[in-house]
Amino acid sequence: MRRVAALLLVAALTACSDEGPQAGPGTLSASVVGPNGDEGAAVILLLGDGVTSVSPAGGADLYVRDGNSTTRLVLVHPTGGELSFELTLEDVTNPPSFVVEEVAGPDDELRSDVSAYSVELVR
Repeated sequence: MRRVAALLLVAALTACSDEGPQAGPGTLSASVVGPNGDEGAAVILLLGDGVTSVSPAGGADLYVRDGNSTTRLVLVHPTGGELSFELTLEDVTNPPSFVVEEVAGPDDELRSDVSAYSVELVR
């Protein structure tokens, strides 16, 4: 019985240790989050270097324009839904910053205030 308890303790401690992501290239999933749920479109500015590619996810169409240390994304969901994309980065521990510039609802009406919107990253 002690052996089983010791094994369970070791397993629990191992599961609790989180060293975080390892530095290096990889892909992160990203979603626009805000107070209104499903959205129709968003314009997002990525600030920083190290983005090697951006691809659509979750049924949204994606349009990308690269600049000097910036990348502008336009995400459009044809019927309204989750606005998601994937980022391939040179170093997943150093993701870009995001600025949500505009958001439109599924009815194509612009949201008057985008201050409550952000981009959430999932590793």
